[in-house]
Amino acid sequence: MAKVEDALANFGLTQNETKVYIALLELGSTTTGALISRTGLHVPRVYDALRGLIHKGLASFVIKNKRKHFEAAGPEHFLELLSDKEREINDALPELKKLERMAGPQLEAATIYKGKKGLRTVLESILSELEGGREYLDFGVSGIFRQVMPLYWDRWQEMKKKKKVRSRVIFDEKLRGSQLVKDYVGQHRFVPSKYFCPSDTMVYEDKIAVFIWTADPPTVVLIRDEKTAMGYKNIFEWMWSKAGR
Repeated sequence: MAKVEDALANFGLTQNETKVYIALLELGSTTTGALISRTGLHVPRVYDALRGLIHKGLASFVIKNKRKHFEAAGPEHFLELLSDKEREINDALPELKKLERMAGPQLEAATIYKGKKGLRTVLESILSELEGGREYLDFGVSGIFRQVMPLYWDRWQEMKKKKKVRSRVIFDEKLRGSQLVKDYVGQHRFVPSKYFCPSDTMVYEDKIAVFIWTADPPTVVLIRDEKTAMGYKNIFEWMWSKAGR
């Protein structure tokens, strides 16, 4: 259930909305009294959550015997909402890119992003920048990414395939034969576990993204410098030539 709650939270539901939505799925068409009993929430919080769910298109109600009965929209409705959001963003992208160009070049050599949402911002920008066949290099891979963001890791692999982003990754030897390696999209090799590193270092274009998964909250440092990126690429190529298949 924790994975379900994390997924709904990442979608934008509040904690109370998540509790009420799950209760609606379990109870079917029901009244607020049953929801209060099921969730343990106070009356105002249940009503606030229902209003939020209705506003998001995830719940509805009908009148039966002069009482409101609430129902959850089917879980597949989340995919429809995602498609709608994707269309809206795609429509807005030309104007957003125009505003970005007006701001001129960004001079910061390094930017720090914190928390899962910050990490997702960087991860999705990587795929957007490399879409259509360009490549990123990744070393120091211990599998912690999937532990910290399990649902998103799976989705990121799917997006990588969809956007035709190529990659080469150097895994910790202990992951050989693991489900993570089997599910990974891209080329891979292995280095001995004595060289273990709990962070991912992704190198692409003129950037280096260092993901510090063990930080609280998890953090990524994004470095923009062409010469530094080239140096990291050279290090990766040396490691790749020495790594086991």
